[in-house]
Amino acid sequence: MVNATGVWVDELRRQDAEAMHREVRPMVAPSQGVHAVVDREFLPGNHALMVPKTADGRVLFGVPWMGKLILGTTDTPRGDLPREPRPFREELDLILAEAGRYLVRAPRREDIRSLWVGLRPLVKPVGEDGESTKSLSREHTVLVSRSGLVTVTGGKWTTYRAMAEDVLEKCFDARLVARRAAGVTADLQLVGAPPAGAMPTSLSAAPGLHLYGTEAAEVASLPGGDRHLGGGLTVAMVRFAARHEYARTVEDVLARRFRLLFLDAALASSLSAEVGELLRQETGVDPQAAAFRELASSYLRMPV
Repeated sequence: MVNATGVWVDELRRQDAEAMHREVRPMVAPSQGVHAVVDREFLPGNHALMVPKTADGRVLFGVPWMGKLILGTTDTPRGDLPREPRPFREELDLILAEAGRYLVRAPRREDIRSLWVGLRPLVKPVGEDGESTKSLSREHTVLVSRSGLVTVTGGKWTTYRAMAEDVLEKCFDARLVARRAAGVTADLQLVGAPPAGAMPTSLSAAPGLHLYGTEAAEVASLPGGDRHLGGGLTVAMVRFAARHEYARTVEDVLARRFRLLFLDAALASSLSAEVGELLRQETGVDPQAAAFRELASSYLRMPV
């Protein structure tokens, strides 16, 4: 079994150890990172901004993404591990104050289109029990317990393939798999990726059909290809998500297949009923539109 549960890996490691009548020390120091999304007018152009040292000594960035601008981030220790973490007031105040020194104008709370938080599973050095997470490694770690539980944590989305290869190597070394993996994914293209050597799609452009790469024509051919719902989303894109991308709920579509929740939470909420009805037509199951609207409201809720 592979334990790849992010900031929650220590809970599974604890259960595994208890079954073996052993104890384990926590290996993860969770860190919270806040992201505030504003309109592109605050930083015109397609180049990102990085401030290497803010007032409290950390890095600030402004990254053009899908027609908006992401401002962040923070590095705050957090041990309670909520499923939907929310920012602390001082974190948002820091981002807005520092960004205001470099952007066209200072962003305010009312300028924020979406406010969201990620939890990083930072790996503690052996014997480290300190509170600070700023200096902890962002690299991944793979461990194998006596029971054969393989734990992988740390790292980033951008290193997922290297992490997977290291996990398989550990599985082979521990004789959990019969033969060593041959690295078959090294040259394997993702679904929709352009041919090798072709210019990749810019992620700074507003959402649209271009995000589907080589599958764009197939998406456009579905019913509703010319009917725009808002934010670059069409009826055909919702149908494609249900038919080919396993989407079943409004959150699946507006947060996971099409990132509108992270770009403009109010707009995403306003589209939830129509997207939900399309999903119900396609799948026949409850699209959970009301639950999505509650989630979207939290992405607009400012800390007090």
